[in-house]
Amino acid sequence: MPSSSPLRFPQTLIALAAVAALTPQKLWAALDFAQAPPGTVEPYVAPNVIISIDDSGSMNYRLDRENATGANEATSPNGPSPNTWLLNSRRMNVLKYALKEVFNDTNLLPDGKIRLAWQAMNANNNTPGNINTGGTAQSSTNSMKVLDQVHRSNFISFINRLTPNSSTPSHKMFKQADEYMRLPLHQNGPWAIKPGTTGSPYLGCRRNYHIFMTDGRWNGTVSGGSQDNNTAGTRFPDSTLYSGPNTRLYHDTYSDTLADWAFKSWSDSLKTSGLTGTVKPLPEYNQAPATEVIGGMALPKYWNPKYNPATWPHMVTYTIGFSQMAYTWPGAPSIIRPTEMVPFGYDGSFPDLVNGTKTWPAMSSEDRRSLDLWHAALNGRGRFYAVEKGEDLEDAFRQIIKTIGTDVEPDRGSTATSGSNATRNNVGRFTASYEPDKHWKGMITGEIVKSDNTTAPHPGWGNESTADKLDGTPFGSRVILSWSDQKDALGKEKGGVAFRWATNQTYLSTAQKTYLNAGNLGSDRLNYVRGDTSKQRTSTISTLPFRQRTSVQGDIVNSEVWYTGAPASNYALKNYSNFTQSNKDRSAMIYVGGNDGMLHGFSADNGSEKLAYVPRGAIPKLARLTDPVFNDQHRYYVDGSPMTGDVDIGGGPLDPKDPSYPTYNPLWRTMLIGTLGAGGKGYFVLDVTNPSNFAESNASSLAVMDRTRDIDEVAADCSALSGSVKTACDKQNEEDTDIGHIFAKPVVDPDNVQRTTQIVRMNNNRWAVVMGNGYNSVNQRPVLLIQYLDQGRELVRLVATGSTPPGTTGNTTDNGLSAPRLVDINNDGRPDVVYAGDNKGNLWKFLIASSNDSEWGVAQWGSSSNTTANSTINGTPLYTAKGGTEGSPNSRTLPQPIVTAPTVRANDRMKTITVAGVPQTLPVGGMMVAFGTGRNVAKTDPENAGMGIHTLYSVLDNTVYKLLGTEKDRVAVCSNTGDSDCQGLLDRYGLPSAVSVTASGPGSLVQRSISSSVVHSRDNREFWTVDAASGIDWNTHKGWYLDLPQTGERLLKPMEFYDASNILTVFTQVPARGSRTALTTESCEAGTPENERQYLTMINIMDGKRSSVQLMDTNGDGKYDLSADRGASRMSVTKGAQTLIKFHNKATLYGKEAGGERKDDIALMPETALRPSWRQLQ
Repeated sequence: MPSSSPLRFPQTLIALAAVAALTPQKLWAALDFAQAPPGTVEPYVAPNVIISIDDSGSMNYRLDRENATGANEATSPNGPSPNTWLLNSRRMNVLKYALKEVFNDTNLLPDGKIRLAWQAMNANNNTPGNINTGGTAQSSTNSMKVLDQVHRSNFISFINRLTPNSSTPSHKMFKQADEYMRLPLHQNGPWAIKPGTTGSPYLGCRRNYHIFMTDGRWNGTVSGGSQDNNTAGTRFPDSTLYSGPNTRLYHDTYSDTLADWAFKSWSDSLKTSGLTGTVKPLPEYNQAPATEVIGGMALPKYWNPKYNPATWPHMVTYTIGFSQMAYTWPGAPSIIRPTEMVPFGYDGSFPDLVNGTKTWPAMSSEDRRSLDLWHAALNGRGRFYAVEKGEDLEDAFRQIIKTIGTDVEPDRGSTATSGSNATRNNVGRFTASYEPDKHWKGMITGEIVKSDNTTAPHPGWGNESTADKLDGTPFGSRVILSWSDQKDALGKEKGGVAFRWATNQTYLSTAQKTYLNAGNLGSDRLNYVRGDTSKQRTSTISTLPFRQRTSVQGDIVNSEVWYTGAPASNYALKNYSNFTQSNKDRSAMIYVGGNDGMLHGFSADNGSEKLAYVPRGAIPKLARLTDPVFNDQHRYYVDGSPMTGDVDIGGGPLDPKDPSYPTYNPLWRTMLIGTLGAGGKGYFVLDVTNPSNFAESNASSLAVMDRTRDIDEVAADCSALSGSVKTACDKQNEEDTDIGHIFAKPVVDPDNVQRTTQIVRMNNNRWAVVMGNGYNSVNQRPVLLIQYLDQGRELVRLVATGSTPPGTTGNTTDNGLSAPRLVDINNDGRPDVVYAGDNKGNLWKFLIASSNDSEWGVAQWGSSSNTTANSTINGTPLYTAKGGTEGSPNSRTLPQPIVTAPTVRANDRMKTITVAGVPQTLPVGGMMVAFGTGRNVAKTDPENAGMGIHTLYSVLDNTVYKLLGTEKDRVAVCSNTGDSDCQGLLDRYGLPSAVSVTASGPGSLVQRSISSSVVHSRDNREFWTVDAASGIDWNTHKGWYLDLPQTGERLLKPMEFYDASNILTVFTQVPARGSRTALTTESCEAGTPENERQYLTMINIMDGKRSSVQLMDTNGDGKYDLSADRGASRMSVTKGAQTLIKFHNKATLYGKEAGGERKDDIALMPETALRPSWRQLQ
């Protein structure tokens, strides 16, 4: 018999089965998918921003002179290039334009983003009241309020009224800003939760900023004392002593400077009582090196002005100098300004000021006072922006607002999920992980498992991860492919291309480039995605366009790692042995999807990247990946799990009986199928046969098919087409309506984990990948997708609901099919039956045994069970799972989603029936189909919203089959008692029938249960027992069910058989939940996330009982005794990936826990099984 991918029965069970069989676009409520793993995200707390504006007489001057002679009256950019100003433009006109452009930009400053107060130097621009009038905060037009439509309008009106006059009393601006923040707590004050309306709570974690803008040097002083003198023995609120050589940069001995006021606002706590919560240092400070060598001295990060360590209520100061008078100081020529001006950089005399070689001069001379703007910004832990050109003023304000926005982004903290998944094979274990607090860094590490069941780093990886390897790879040298949707005259898309930028459509299409080209940064943005770091922000530079990354490699969250080595399918098919021999030395690869927008292919031998692919459906949202706000607005891109399989794509006959078989030369290839999960709809196919061929020049042959779509993509307009082109266009549009987001993990061959059962040779001898259609398709109905992989590449859709119009019944709304289990009844290497569950709890059965795919469809029951329903008959599920609630567990009215592939085994039990008054014992026959319920893809799923109790089921499909054809190589259902091939069997076993469900319970299923209390606990492990009750009376029952006991517990990983027995290893989870703190409510408390809890239950698929031998060691003595170990067959395990490896005398379960690896030994079954020596259980 040819080796096969579909589940097939061992000969002993085949015999039992043989005895039984052969011996005499619409309106619907879409799931709102989560776009980030749950974790701690602090509520957003809007910062206080005070803007101080220079409206002195000199603001009437030209940009380039200290007079107004010949000034241009333009009120918008009038320069020779777009968005530039002539040098003779009036300063006030440039200022008004800049402020209105920035503060009217609701993308930069949406309502509620900041709280704003403002003031001008002279009579406050005739605005009633001052921001700090008297000893009690007043609710004035310009006092601190949330920036909403009204407050924004008032600020714009203030800007429009600005009129240059009088002097430049800069000190007054600093003094008023400082004193305003120190006013007694009041509902009208700047610390109020909603100024002008509600006072308490007054949040101590709210950040405060002062933006001071002037066009010249100050005159007139309001002394605040010598605040920055480092010889006074001052201690900061955190008890740090302000003294010594590390403080030279901030120090002077004068009492008449702006720097004094800025230092006071930063270093002297604005509030010592009455506030709730505290401000935390920014992540950039926490991640900064302990010291930085500046000017020859190692400056601790606490004293480095690039960072802000303050943990007390304080105000950060930004200064803008808007004219040559504001950034030149002829009276202090020895102090050299930095090279970069918007903002000032950290060269020039900055190092000398740090090490004390140079000091700040006295401000008694007017021609030195511009230095005070720089000094004030450093003392206030902000930046100084020296504006030369008119257009730079808007940029300065915009940069400062962006920086403030970055500062107040909610802290991502820690994730509640495991952040890892693993794959195991006979040469190593590969674990993927992610770190959201490091800008969503992702990585894979390689390990080997030694014979003593310990692990060690993979020797070929050099103690590096894939992220380390990628970060050391020039972005231009990576092999990254994509798919161009540019269509030719026949409507065919161009297909595989290099993921590079071109002015024409050599690579991506014009439409695809438009998605990337916001701000005319398309080429730079694409290179960023490729790994270019030259235009990404850093902890000290916030002016660059793209978000900061810790690594080029993005997070790997839900995608599982897939290993592909030498061909391992062992097909007894023509030329496959030659294909295996030719590729036995090919490079071993691991493939995984990443939320950096691409599938990655890494060498399993050394961790280096060999290939990456950006799917068509990921491109429309790819620009978001570069946005600085992405770090707290994460989204999924390529979050589905890939799988590979060997297929013959030649399209010729693989049937030896075919007359042309002798002359046919198969074309064997290894194909990869990938999906996007929540990142988009559909799937893509790559040819990964030979990694040595991975090159951009081979893009068109490596990228075989891409049917991925962005969620917002509209159907192609076929109306202007005609003939076969229009037919093909309409057909693809119609097919796309049944393709949704595919989340299902690959279904692994029980006998070979390097092979999936979903990539198979069908009964028409064509090779295909078989998938559920996923969720949120346009039609919202459950559909089995059979995508041919040979040269025809047609798509066959088997609609479970048959002819029922989409959107008209419960099963055709908000529905979709999940992972399928393919079953080979006659062990010929071709699947005959498929089982799959849907989002409404229906367990569907599909018949695909015919050699004609038009005869495939969802199974029928009773006398019609030899027919199938595809498009003309409504399907009926084998079973429909419904559950109750904790308060009413037996009501069982709530649909229970099924997301994992069912697990199937021929029933090996016996039953006794009476025939003509004589008892007869005979096999039960049929197949047990085990599955569990639960879902975790929508935002509300971790809360188990609307899903109630989840359940494990094992139901009997009593279908009897017969063999057809002269060589008995075809399978058909027995449905006619008069059929000679089925004679007498249907009398004993009955017609195929669905398993009944009643309103008050699961109908003909026996209930099983888990002990309500823990029978033993040790070392962070808890143990329970499972029913050891009597078996099932198969004359009255058709299986069993077990309600999972923990609130929110569900099955999200496939059940697998343990050690070739009937015992199922069932990993169930209570999924992680993020903080329950409402993100719309300002608070200093992030709340505590709830980590995933995971359990391993070992239970018999036939009767739902625990194993008859003890498998778990509850007391840790290394022995397995039913009495001493209290019959436990369920235990708590660590969250995340679990790897079960079989050794000669035991199996070891590996998981990750705080501090390292956790190992649990499990006894082997009494019989020695002819199975691989290891298993991967995800």
